[in-house]
Amino acid sequence: MPISSRSGVIFLFITILICVLVLFPILQYVVERDPQLSAYDEDWNDISNFRIALEDQSETSYNVSAILSNPAVLDEIKDPSSTLLIIAGTESPYSNLELEILVRYMENGGSILVFGDFDYSNTIAGLFAIEYVEHTLWDQNYRGNVSLIETTAYIRDSANGDKSYSLLLNEPVAIKDLQSAQVNFWSSGFEVRRQTIMSTSGSSWIDSDDDGAITPEDEAAPASGFALGMRFDMGPRTESLGSAVFISDSSLPINEMWNENQNSLFLKDLVKSMIGSDGVVLFDESRHTQDSFGASLFQAALGFYFLLSGDTLILQVIRLNVLVAVIILTMALSLRQPEPRRWYHIFDIMRPRPFRSYGHNLDNGILALQEVFLERIRLKYQIYEFDDKSRKERLTILPNLLRNYNIPLDDDFKMLLGAPTQIRPNDLRSIAKKLSTW
Repeated sequence: MPISSRSGVIFLFITILICVLVLFPILQYVVERDPQLSAYDEDWNDISNFRIALEDQSETSYNVSAILSNPAVLDEIKDPSSTLLIIAGTESPYSNLELEILVRYMENGGSILVFGDFDYSNTIAGLFAIEYVEHTLWDQNYRGNVSLIETTAYIRDSANGDKSYSLLLNEPVAIKDLQSAQVNFWSSGFEVRRQTIMSTSGSSWIDSDDDGAITPEDEAAPASGFALGMRFDMGPRTESLGSAVFISDSSLPINEMWNENQNSLFLKDLVKSMIGSDGVVLFDESRHTQDSFGASLFQAALGFYFLLSGDTLILQVIRLNVLVAVIILTMALSLRQPEPRRWYHIFDIMRPRPFRSYGHNLDNGILALQEVFLERIRLKYQIYEFDDKSRKERLTILPNLLRNYNIPLDDDFKMLLGAPTQIRPNDLRSIAKKLSTW
């Protein structure tokens, strides 16, 4: 039976209503997750201390900002030679087009600093014929917990020789040469010089079979150890341009690890060795999953829009249509929520993002606080029994561990763990504030 234009409009309207009122809330609930490794959040697993240290150092003068849409904006940088792009724990792979933009930025003198492990950082590492080996790394040089590995890093100083730093890493991986792919992004005559700046001890292993134990099937390290950090200095044979540094632990710059050993001193000196004491530092926030499906969708739409670069008329028309669609979608999302989210850091990236609540309702807030508290206990008291266990499993064995480790808890924390149904919104806020200083 033929469908009239009026019926088609009705079907379209019903489809939009179903997507907005049914499908979108379901996807938001399923996809929602807490953001991490953001330079503009202040949770334990974010890197705001790193950003603040770069902004507030008295002996340096950095213009610190962020990429929120897509690495394509690197083409707009006027002076790449004094610019550093910091990429921490990328949660989505870089496309070939984005890699070409990144290579062009580095060939023009730009520098990058990549913190990666079990993520998509290999899409960038492949440009330098290396890869992050995504298996657990064991080392005899650990502190209390086998996931906390101690090592020494070096920064080359032409005047005073190499300077060493004692670091504490959290679940790093090994970096190895990439043998299975041909790297062909670089221009002919472009030279890349490599240096290992950090490695494990000679008594370390890669858990190749992922069985959680050291077995004959695992790969043992050579006498020099496995590489944990590599530096590549780039440029034609006649001059030196930018640098690329790969560190195999995305946890190294997080707030929880910032004051461990000489982690903070190493990171500040590393940035200074790459771009000097004056320049631009960009944090790539576009590769981090946002805290809601709507935020992620908005960010993806912005990235797609900025990828449409060019001067042809058809691209101008496409860009206009995409912009109109993004505006309409944003208005629809704003109408759906009684209190719309403020895209605060998009318009004023120099200021911190506003405080985020723990979830969209009381139950989610309680679960989130339990997760944070249990992880704080694991890190503070080095409880290896919590490794690789879920929240429910940790709660089950927690009473015995509190007695064995003689860990005192006040009444609020006892209520959070033992009687969460008694918690009210005001209690949740006070517990969250107390937990942030515990």
